[in-house]
Formats: sequence, structure tokens, C-alpha cells
Amino acid sequence: MDPEIIAEYQKKFPEVFSIVEGILERFPELDKLLKSQGAVKEQIEAQSKQVLEAVAKDMKPYRDQFETFRQLPAEGRARADVLKELKTMQQAEIKKWKEGYVSGAVYHGDNSHIEYLNEAYAIHSQSNPLHTDLWPSASKFEAEVISMVGRMLSEGAGESVQSELCGSVTSGGSESILLAMKTYRDMAEAERGVKNPEMVAPVTAHAAFDKAAQYFKIKLRKVPVDGSFRADVNAVKKAINGNTVVVIGSAPAFPHGVVDPIEEMSELARAKNIPFHTDACLGGFVLPFARKLGYKVPKFDFNLPGVTSISVDTHKYGYAAKGTSVILYRNAKIRHHQFFTVTNWPGGMYFSPTFAGSRPGGLSAAAWAALVSIGEKGYLEAARRILETADFIKKEIVKIPELKLLGDALYVIAFASDSLDIYKVMEHMTHKGYSLNGLHRPACVHIALTLRHAEPGVKERFIEDLKAAVLHVKANPSEKGSSAPIYGMAATLPVRSVVGDILKTYMDAYYKV
Repeated sequence: MDPEIIAEYQKKFPEVFSIVEGILERFPELDKLLKSQGAVKEQIEAQSKQVLEAVAKDMKPYRDQFETFRQLPAEGRARADVLKELKTMQQAEIKKWKEGYVSGAVYHGDNSHIEYLNEAYAIHSQSNPLHTDLWPSASKFEAEVISMVGRMLSEGAGESVQSELCGSVTSGGSESILLAMKTYRDMAEAERGVKNPEMVAPVTAHAAFDKAAQYFKIKLRKVPVDGSFRADVNAVKKAINGNTVVVIGSAPAFPHGVVDPIEEMSELARAKNIPFHTDACLGGFVLPFARKLGYKVPKFDFNLPGVTSISVDTHKYGYAAKGTSVILYRNAKIRHHQFFTVTNWPGGMYFSPTFAGSRPGGLSAAAWAALVSIGEKGYLEAARRILETADFIKKEIVKIPELKLLGDALYVIAFASDSLDIYKVMEHMTHKGYSLNGLHRPACVHIALTLRHAEPGVKERFIEDLKAAVLHVKANPSEKGSSAPIYGMAATLPVRSVVGDILKTYMDAYYKV
């Protein structure tokens, strides 16, 4: 803060400053800590500025290649020219993910599959599920997608359970999670009179739950994980109280790829008559088939009586086009708290099942097309290929003395190091063309394996490049790198608002023309 502003406040509020000075005199270590945090804050801001400038440049690589439009062109451009530019950009970007250098992001990626989804979307590109009278096909697609996914996640639960399952097609995992949290907030107020809603989730739960807490004014009680990175059941039990509107578990959690003890957690919730949500955005289309392939998969779905909702992404391992997910509920009574209706609007009666009004029906058509064309046999084979790739990579990582695996994951593999800066290893991999996920608390890196990594030679190349990265960092311990210091300080900086400000600056850069 500007020293002049501080002086001004000191004149206005001398009593407050006197109290603060007294505290700092009494606790010199606190004064030292605050000063050290201030120094680290300045350091990270200075380095982040340099990195963000480089990131912003990488984010806008087309500025020097194509015309930039800051306002509408006086006359429209020829469609052929526009399409040519679009294709040029697409060809430049496909190289970044096609050969299996990326964690997650593109989950299928086969040319024929992409063309098939594009064709399905194009046929229904004008469809809008908001207008059910004009496009009844959208209702068919979405209802059947929900039914297919619901039965996939309740196989063995019996017809009485399966016939009651319901849900909505959403724009992605975040919307599925947000809708569920909004639903449980409203349901708790309507049925139990809860005015100060809280939800309980492990620290590894997806950031979308933090977003829901912020958007819907729900207090998020985060519980720790155990040594296997699974939610601590005893901590969950202690966190539940009269204001709890939902308990949450992941199958698997994004950071370390492990499945929370959902059977135990959901039973704790059920005993208190509290809903339980399973976030299976990453696992919904893999775990059921992994179980059939003989892999050890903890219970997580509607076979558990305490599980009342599941979020699962069709646009990840469901291999649909980007922009679709499913939120499933155990019954329609719960889902009713999600729906929005207005009956006294001059524009007529209005209702919508999800946050959006108008929605791209073409995406729902493409999701339906993906599910019915791949079928159970296709998903089983896809899971087998990914899991076999994961088995190889895990086995080889264990052989690298400087690295260690975190948790007992199936296909989202997190690894760390006790002797090297893991972020420097990740940065070296970035120089080789990889896009991996840097995580913290603890510092580690993960790769979410997809069908791109199951292509011939990809897994072997990844291990060889990883070994080379470890050897390079080991041989050059004083090499600072560019982004590694930022990851390290961002992970340990106590003043989290500083990191938040940096991320906001990054988003500003995204929207800058």
C-alpha cells in the first residue's frame, strides 16, 4: 500500500494503529513474519510480471500473423478467407495435443471420431432445447443420454433404483457441480429450514465446489485427506452439523487420481439424512469399465444408498464434443429444487432446467451420437487401453529413484520428488512439448491419461523424456528456469490473495485484444 495512504489512515485511526504497534512489539516474530511475507510478495509479483508477459505473448501468437479486429470491419470478409484463417489456426494447434503430449484436454482425438461428432453437430446446429416445440429431437437426445449414463452408474442396483434416476445435460463438470450445490442449498432450506448452509468436502475436491460456495453463499468446510490422499472419514464425521446441506466425495479426485472412501462417507451422510454428492466427472466413464476389467474400484455410484447425486462428464472419457456433462439425481423430487420457473412474467411462462436459457442442441446431439456409436464394448476397450498404458507408466516411474508416486491411482498419475524440484522437472518436460499439470500441497505433477497416450510408442516416449528431465535437473541444480520459481512460491506463499491477483491478471491478458 502507498506510504501516503498509510499515513493518512494513521491520522484518521490512531487508536487502531496504536493497538497494531503494541501487538507487533509484544510478538516480534509476527512482525518478522509479516515483513518476510511482504518481501516474498514483492518477489513473486516481480517474477510473475515477467512470466505473465511471456504467457500473454504465447497466448496471442496470431497477432503478427493475422489481422486483429478491435471493431467490426466496414465490409464483411469473404467466407473463404475466414475459413482459411480458421483452418490455419486449427492446424497449428492440433500439433500440441495430437501426439499425446498433453495431460487430459483431448480425450479421444481420432480423426474419424472428430469428423463424426462434427457432422452430428452440424446437422443439429440450429437446434435449441429451450424451444421444445420446435426441436423435440433435443428432448430425445438429452433424455436418452441421461438414462444411458444413469444406468451405467447404477448397474446392479435394481430396476426400482434405476427407474427413479433422473438428471440434466449441462455445459460441463463445473455447471453440473454448481447445479447440484444450488439444488441442495434450496432443498435444505425448503425441507429443514436451513438458513446458513454448509457443505463438507475434502481439500482435494474440485475447485468448482469453491466456486459454488462463493456463488451461492454456502460455507465450505474442507476436511483433510489421509496418507493415501483419500478423504479422512473421521474428519468428515466431525465436520457434519445441523447446517450441512451436502457431503461431497470424488471418484476420482483431480489432483492425485484416487477415489475417496465414498461408501463410508455416504453412510455418514445418510445416517444424518443429509444428501451425498459423488463427483465422477473424471471417473464416470472409466471406473465402471475398470471394474469389469478386474481392477480394484471402490464403490462410488448409485449402488450405495447414501449417494443422492453424481456429476459425470460426457465430454471427457465419454468422448462427446466439448461442452456437455450430466448431473444425475436419485429421484425427481431432488431435481425439482434445481429447476427454475417464472409464472407471472409479462413475456409468458418461463422455465429452464439449468443455468442457461438457450443452449446448443447440436452439442446434445453429438453427445448422444458418441454414446450410441461407441457402446459398452467400445468404452470397455477404451478403458482397457488407457489402464494398460497407466500400468506401464506407473511401473516405470517407480524405477526412477528420484521420483515417487502419490496415492494408488488408476489413470490420473501424480508424482513427486524428495530430492529434486519437481516443478523444474515439469518445466523441462514443457520444453520438450509436454503440457502437464503442476499441483501443490504437496508439490507434484500429474498426467491424466487419455486415448492419445494409448497410441503406439507414446508411453515409452513419455518415460524416456521424463528420465531425461530428471537427469537434467539433477545435473543442473542451480538452474532457476522461468516458471518453476513461480510454482514454488505460489505453492508456499501464505498470502493467498497475492496468487489470486496474479491469476486475475492472467485472465485479463486472455481477454486483451
